[in-house]
Amino acid sequence: MERGMTADQVLVALWRRKALVGAIAAAVFAVGAAVVVTRPSMYEATSVVRVEPQRPGEEMVQRTVSELIEQRLLTVRQELMARPVLQKAIEEMNLYPELVSKKGMEAAVTQMRKDLAVKVEGENAFELTYTNHDPQVAAQVANRLPAIFAEETLKLRQAQASRATQLFTEEMDSLAKSVSTWERRIAQFKVDHMGELPEQMEMNMRALERISHDLQTKSEELRVAENRRSDLARARNAADSEAGRLEAAENGLTRSLVAARTQWTEDHPEVKRLQSELENMTSKRKDAEGRLVAERQERARAADLITGIQTEIASMHKQAETFQKRLDNTPRWAHELGVMNRDYEIARTKYQSVVSRKVEAELAEELEAKTSKSLFNVISPAGVPGVPARPDRFGGLLISMLIALGVGVLTGVIIEMRDDSIRDGHEVRERLTLPVLAVVPNMQGKTEKRVLMPSSQVRNGISSPTELN
Repeated sequence: MERGMTADQVLVALWRRKALVGAIAAAVFAVGAAVVVTRPSMYEATSVVRVEPQRPGEEMVQRTVSELIEQRLLTVRQELMARPVLQKAIEEMNLYPELVSKKGMEAAVTQMRKDLAVKVEGENAFELTYTNHDPQVAAQVANRLPAIFAEETLKLRQAQASRATQLFTEEMDSLAKSVSTWERRIAQFKVDHMGELPEQMEMNMRALERISHDLQTKSEELRVAENRRSDLARARNAADSEAGRLEAAENGLTRSLVAARTQWTEDHPEVKRLQSELENMTSKRKDAEGRLVAERQERARAADLITGIQTEIASMHKQAETFQKRLDNTPRWAHELGVMNRDYEIARTKYQSVVSRKVEAELAEELEAKTSKSLFNVISPAGVPGVPARPDRFGGLLISMLIALGVGVLTGVIIEMRDDSIRDGHEVRERLTLPVLAVVPNMQGKTEKRVLMPSSQVRNGISSPTELN
């Protein structure tokens, strides 16, 4: 039967069972002390790493890695706890060999995560603490892990920079093909429409003006030639009449001379006169005929000249029509060529921009490689710890002692609360409904005491005795 107890009763009960409470407390303390003493010593080694800002700045070189190195502090714990970094450290320094052989690399990585602590300090530094039972190993791991993290980070950044350069290279090749295609199309377009291009418009207009001027000149030459031919035609008619008259007169003189010779001799004056007139007439006829041939030749030349001029004029008209057609087609081809040139300029501008960005990306990649060694600076390397960080043996012993005392006290209280023994008159009055007539003390070799109880107290149910020595 359980019952409530006051503090005084608890103290009395513990004192009454002091041997049991002490034994239990000693046993619990012995177990706790054994646990504390037998736990292996764990040493902590800490290194502090500063992340140096990147140089030069963006105003000098355009970065191709979008993430600032300082921003990696936001995720430095997750990255240091990542499997690639921890696995590389485990393999490189042969950590947890038994765990790796029994449960594999994943179990070793999980255990290393438990032994590793990362804390960001300020805006550009972090603190790495590694715990191990071997102080030498703890210091080596604490100093090596930042280097492995830096190597992996720099590999990632260099890979990003290299990918950016490769992307610009591929884009540049693609745009170079596009620019070449547009150049070929524009060149072929100019070949197909040679003479009708916008840049040839002024030349065509000048050529058309020159042809118009030449047409006017040739038209004037044609007019002069036609007038000449008309004059020659009129002269031919006149010349033909004179030659005919002279020929008719010569024929008449010939007949008269023949008739005179039949009548007279050669020495006759009439015969000589007729002979002389015939010779003069023949000479005139020949002169007239010679002039007629020359005039015919002149007329032929005039006719040829007119024909040539007309041919030239016809050719000039065709040339004028050609140049006029070119001028008429120029606006159409100018629009199409303008569209092609616009697309070509867009492609060429993109190409030049990508070429410039590629050069900047290559420069950024080179600077990334050159400045990689100075991005992570270990400002406080980990030393070999001389004192174990865990366990805290003094604190453990103190806690064990407190737990032992608590268990002993609790055990004594529980036993007392479950003990139904009655030890004094007060308990009798509390636990029994009957009146207490007398209390016999436990003498146990002590001086005899006499207890007298007046009859009046008995009648009134008062159980407090009067002790007499």
